[in-house]
Amino acid sequence: MMYVILVVSLVGLACAATTPAPIECMNDGECSPLECCYKKHELLVVSKRGGTFEGYPFQNQDLSHVKGVCQRYHQVGDACSPYDKRNGFCSCNVKMGHSCQMVTDPNPDVDVIPTSRFQCVDELLASRK
Repeated sequence: MMYVILVVSLVGLACAATTPAPIECMNDGECSPLECCYKKHELLVVSKRGGTFEGYPFQNQDLSHVKGVCQRYHQVGDACSPYDKRNGFCSCNVKMGHSCQMVTDPNPDVDVIPTSRFQCVDELLASRK
């Protein structure tokens, strides 16, 4: 039993040693073109009510002096949320022409209610439809 614990511990340490530490940043310019600088917000926006958080006034958070970490943008086809960008997360890569839009799943079965979800799409392709 002690041998198993030792082996599992060594494997865990080996995996932890090969995982790169996140790159700290102050703005998007310090990250690669496929990443943005994510800074954790105290309060997350969860409602469409303009400028409010669950009905209470939402204070603008000054994160200009807070360090963040570089985080990859969502790729085309990845699930996204319309609140990602407002909450500081890297949403779809606007610089590459991507946006987070509601997409209806193609469903050939007429008896089933069609489902929709938010997904990163290429704006150039979406505007042609």
